[in-house]
Amino acid sequence: MQKFMFKFVVAICLAVSLGACAQAARPGALVAPLAQNNILPAGDPLVGSTKVGSVTGGQETSPLWTSEISNEAFKTALEQSLQLNTVLGDSNAPQTVNAELVSVDQPLIGASLTVTTSVAYKVTDSSGNVIFDEHIETPYTAAFSDAFLGVERLRLANEGSAQANIAAFIDKFIASSRARNTSS
Repeated sequence: MQKFMFKFVVAICLAVSLGACAQAARPGALVAPLAQNNILPAGDPLVGSTKVGSVTGGQETSPLWTSEISNEAFKTALEQSLQLNTVLGDSNAPQTVNAELVSVDQPLIGASLTVTTSVAYKVTDSSGNVIFDEHIETPYTAAFSDAFLGVERLRLANEGSAQANIAAFIDKFIASSRARNTSS
């Protein structure tokens, strides 16, 4: 009986440890939703005006450590978010946005985990003139009730913070473009 219990406990510990491996942020979970104030009318000069250039500063996730946001995941989410907001154009679009993930501040432990993502966005026009240059920081907290396992809560906090960051960029970029177009 003791031998059975020992094997049972070892099997449970192994199953929990395998299920607790860190997972990378999912690009689809980083996509910023369309905000009502960002709906662009047909013919707006911002529609289809921007392509995504480079995304740097991201990190690959080590299953034995913590969830991270890769460059590829962030770029995919940024493109999908711009597309959802009708701003994404093709490879000939006159504006290019480049993003640098400056930091993703994560706690090591906690019941509720708050992650703050800091991204530097730079948008240039076809002549290379900088038309938008801003550093955006956004926190997001994943509560204990969101996920039992800490590694899962951390991934959710990463995703929520990055999604909020992309949403803040799009809000500010559209507002900046509207102001620029109004003053022209």
